[in-house]
Amino acid sequence: MRESVPLYQQLKSELLDKILSGAWPPGEQIPSEAELASMYDVSRTTVRQAVGDLVAAGFIVRRQGKGSFVADLDHPATSTTLYGFAEELRAAGLPVDVRLDAIEMRACPDDIARWLRVPGSKQVLYIERTAFVDDLAYFHERSYLVPPFQVSSRMAPDPKLYDSIYGFFEQNGVRINSGSQTISAELADPDDCARFGLRPPAAVLCIERITRDESGAPVEYSLVRYPSDRYQLRVQLLRHPH
Repeated sequence: MRESVPLYQQLKSELLDKILSGAWPPGEQIPSEAELASMYDVSRTTVRQAVGDLVAAGFIVRRQGKGSFVADLDHPATSTTLYGFAEELRAAGLPVDVRLDAIEMRACPDDIARWLRVPGSKQVLYIERTAFVDDLAYFHERSYLVPPFQVSSRMAPDPKLYDSIYGFFEQNGVRINSGSQTISAELADPDDCARFGLRPPAAVLCIERITRDESGAPVEYSLVRYPSDRYQLRVQLLRHPH
């Protein structure tokens, strides 16, 4: 495994590849934590974190007393309303200014290509944005989009066009239907501290999201970083009797 990438992320990519390639079809039970740890020569903690991320993203489901199984990707286990990150802030009444930092067509990185189910050599649209509220940076986002077929490979860096990623898709005939995400905490790196005005040690929340169109195909991978005091997640919870 690659030393520059955390072990759990490498393992997560390996397991995801088995799911997306069909080696582990929907409904199949995956090996236990102990078996995976032995197969990949990693700790059970690493396995637990990798599998936990795939559970949160909707690729694996746990069944009490039975084990973990590959999920039916067209039927996520839990759901809430899907908003873009800037849409969430605007829905809270905040005046959001989204600034475009970079945009270009580039070859999709191998690890992200697995999430998007595309060849690693495929050209995807890379967009980097920072959202501000009253000139205070709230989040920084890096997105890889499977571009609609009619979108030119020579993209004009017009910030207004990419103020809403979902709006961009919908303007180009792609209907956004669902998404799954994983939220984790990390220590702020030097770029975070400079961008958000943080003093180390400080915490940031990292949100990894996969967005799908109405056919269930992944169309966007995004990685968003928030200072921990600038993001709140509200989820409606229901208890269903068994």
